[in-house]
Amino acid sequence: MKIIVLTNSPAENVKLEDAAKQRGHEVRFINPSKAMQYISQHERGLDRLYVANDSKEPERIYSKDVDVVIPRMGGGVEYGSALLRFCVENLGAYSPVNGWGLHLASNKAWCLQKLSSENIHVPKTIITCSPKNIAWIVEQLKLPVIVKTWSGSCGRTVGICDSKQSANSLFSFAVHAGLKILLEEYIETGGTDFRVWVIGDRVSVAMRRTSHDKTDFRANISQGGKGEKVQLSEQDEALCIRAAHSIGLQVAGVDLMKDADGTSYIIEINSNPGVKIIDITGVNPFIDVIKLCEDNYKKHKSAPSGTSALSKESMLLNDDFFTSAAQMMNQNKMLKDALKLKI
Repeated sequence: MKIIVLTNSPAENVKLEDAAKQRGHEVRFINPSKAMQYISQHERGLDRLYVANDSKEPERIYSKDVDVVIPRMGGGVEYGSALLRFCVENLGAYSPVNGWGLHLASNKAWCLQKLSSENIHVPKTIITCSPKNIAWIVEQLKLPVIVKTWSGSCGRTVGICDSKQSANSLFSFAVHAGLKILLEEYIETGGTDFRVWVIGDRVSVAMRRTSHDKTDFRANISQGGKGEKVQLSEQDEALCIRAAHSIGLQVAGVDLMKDADGTSYIIEINSNPGVKIIDITGVNPFIDVIKLCEDNYKKHKSAPSGTSALSKESMLLNDDFFTSAAQMMNQNKMLKDALKLKI
C-alpha cells in the first residue's frame, strides 16, 4: 500500500512509519497546512491534490499514488478533516478514520452529545453559553465541578471548582473571554482512568493512568501521570468499541473512567491518541492500524462511488451537521438532531 500520513509532527509518528514499512508498505508524511485541494471543473472529476513547496511549483500527488490516508493531526482539525474527506471522497483513497468523525472528536461538547444520543454512559454534563444560573448548575452537578473547554488535549484545559464562588467566577470569566465551556460532574476514581486504543472491532491495547499527585485529579501521562498495561473486562472493551464507532472512528483513543462502585463512563474520544502508551505497555497499536488498512482498502477501492467500505456506524455524518451545530450556542435542544448519522 501507498500510505499518506497527514501530520505536522513526523517525528512523533515514527512508530507508525516503522509498522507500515515492516509490512512492506510505502509511507509519506504530508503537513496538512501545505496541502492544496484542486477542485476540477470537469463533471467526471479530475480533482487533484498538491503540496506546496517553498522554492518551486507545488507538487502534484496523483490518486494512483495514494491507497490509504491516516490522519495524525494534533491541531488544525477543521481544515484537516476537510482534507481527509477530499482524499477519500474525491480521490478515492481509503482511511480508517471518518472525516466527520475526526471533526466531531475534536469537540468535547459535540462528542458527549453524540455519545449520549447513542445511549453510551457519560458523566452528567451541562453545556451553556450563558454565565447565569451557576447556582442551579452546581445544584445539578454537585461540588466539586469539572470545567472543560470544548477543545484541548492532554488535560491542559481542564479545571476543577470546589465552591459555588469559584465555579461562578471561573465560568463567568471564561464566557466573557470568548471560551466555550462545559461543566461536568466530578467522579471519584482515586486519581485513575484508562486510555484505550480501539482499532476496528477490537481493543488493541489498554493502559491504566494514575495521577502523580493526590492533589491533582488528572491522570494524563502528559501531566506527570503514570501508566501501566491492563486487560479490560469484555463489557468495558465492548463499551469503548461502541463509543468509537458511534462517532465514525475505526481508530481512536477512548478515555474510560470507573467510579468507586465500578460503574464505567466514557469521558472523551481522541482521534489522534498519544504514542507514549507504546513505551509504557510495549505494544505498538499502529501494527493493528496497518492490518486494518490492509483488510479494508481494497474493499474501499472496489466499492461503488460515494459509498464506504466501513461499518454503517462510520458512514458520513449528515451534511447539515455544521449548520445545526452552529446553532448550539443558543438552542441546546437542537444538538442531538445535528449529530445524527446517515445510515
